Amino acid sequence: MAKIILPTSFRTVTVGLSAFKMIFREVWSLLTMFQQIYLLFASPFSETETELQLVHVLFRHGQRTPADTYPTDPYINYTFEPVGWGQLTNSGKLAQYHQGQYLRARYNKFLGALYSPEIIVAQSTDVDRTKMSAQLELAGLWPPAPSQQWNPDLLWQPIPLHSEPLERDSLLLVRVPCPKYQYERNNVKASTEVRNILAAYNATELYQVLAEKTGTTYQDPDDVQSLYSTLKAEEDFNLTLPEWTNGIYPNRLIPLTVFSFVLNAYNTELQKLKGGPLLKKIISDTKEKVEGTQTSVRRKMFMYAGHDSTISNLLSALNVWDPQIPGYGIMVLIELHHNKETGHHIKLFLRNTTDHDPYPLTIPGCDTACPLDQFRKLTDPVVPRDWKISCVVDDPNYKPPPPAAAP
Repeated sequence: MAKIILPTSFRTVTVGLSAFKMIFREVWSLLTMFQQIYLLFASPFSETETELQLVHVLFRHGQRTPADTYPTDPYINYTFEPVGWGQLTNSGKLAQYHQGQYLRARYNKFLGALYSPEIIVAQSTDVDRTKMSAQLELAGLWPPAPSQQWNPDLLWQPIPLHSEPLERDSLLLVRVPCPKYQYERNNVKASTEVRNILAAYNATELYQVLAEKTGTTYQDPDDVQSLYSTLKAEEDFNLTLPEWTNGIYPNRLIPLTVFSFVLNAYNTELQKLKGGPLLKKIISDTKEKVEGTQTSVRRKMFMYAGHDSTISNLLSALNVWDPQIPGYGIMVLIELHHNKETGHHIKLFLRNTTDHDPYPLTIPGCDTACPLDQFRKLTDPVVPRDWKISCVVDDPNYKPPPPAAAP
């Protein structure tokens, strides 16, 4: 027997369990009916209200152990047990899970409680730490509703994760060989403008100092960025850095590390070849959502787990990159909204700290809420028509460099 209080009389009565269930169903039916009546007569939009229709989420993986080293590194033979080289630390795992919970709080009403593969598609690069980061964010984003709990002792549900083989990555790292990219980057690096910037950073002197201390050659801001990332990962793992790093790490390494992300997408051509493929897919999926031609009309979210360069290249292509070192877990949100009066528009946000709400970004030439047609027009120069053709170098004397190392 169950004791309940009926709200109509506030009198305590004793009823059987079956009667209690019947009363609950009746009350629930009444509430549902009232909700339907309200929705029938209430306007779905006010003059200022918008409807969220689609979200693209892009983030960098979480905190990791070093992925690279150098000849004089005192930890060159360190195993980084129990996780190994280039893998997420426990702090990195927790932060990615919490970011998934943040996404749930932000988009709870929009996504609904029940997971379906028709609602979200998740993709990562073919790297352990990005795959794990995606799975952790998905775990925070989609805790199983009661009807989807398959194990009461584990409040988690499996969600498919897609990826391309690393050497054929054409979206998030764009590692498919593209001779035109390296050709154009070499030209930019040799330009007077960039040489002046490097001179202002005393790059040549720093390269020489680092070569002496580390036992390897430095010729490019990317080389400095790699060393910075290694030292930071070792420091984050509570390892004592070599004495020679005093006065060099982090301060002297930061300017060239920041500039490496700028240099890699320095002009329209570089942005088109590196950030353009992902931007093209985002625009295509948005267009299909607006036109109702998606494979799944229920699709509400695309999630992408990538690297620091994935973030900087996309935002550079959008002309909203504020030079910085893309931290672990840095996240971009691209939202498609619809307004009854003004139609479809794009809102863009950057979450590079947990201490502040995501920062709204404004594409030059548009408002923070950028009309979709204007968004397409402004991004058209960096969206490749045919990426393979765009990668062809006209100079017959050009010899492509060897493939890049794994990220």
